[in-house]
Amino acid sequence: MPGMRGLGRNFNTIAVASGAPFSMKDCSSVAVVAVTTTTAATSIAFNARTSFGGANTAFTPANGFGQAAFWYQNTSNAGTAQWTKQAAVWSTNSLTISGTINQVSVVEIFASQMADTFDYLVATGTNCTFFVLTHDLLVQRKAENLVALGA
Repeated sequence: MPGMRGLGRNFNTIAVASGAPFSMKDCSSVAVVAVTTTTAATSIAFNARTSFGGANTAFTPANGFGQAAFWYQNTSNAGTAQWTKQAAVWSTNSLTISGTINQVSVVEIFASQMADTFDYLVATGTNCTFFVLTHDLLVQRKAENLVALGA
């Protein structure tokens, strides 16, 4: 059975995303995929911007943002375990995720959770590395015609 390419049709990605603003203009949601690098407390702090070079605003309900109520965890970075749903524990704009080395966490933020006029999300990891997948793209494009997320 022939397949279809996902890049440009279903998703776009930014590989080194910690601390870098990325655009949510052309998608309906974003998945932050984190791998824990230590056994210490691990978290992802979320901020938003109205423009790429704009100032950070804390991703909190008080600022008009909708925080995720849960996230998913996989105890194996090799894909040998099933995903489990975890209740979200937020400290202001920081989400606590797994503190066990090499575990994988996925947090999804929907465009509908962004406050009005905010188009850029900034995620900063503590004791983890991660990449971002923007998905449910609003316009399908050839990969070479995708909008640069970090601009």
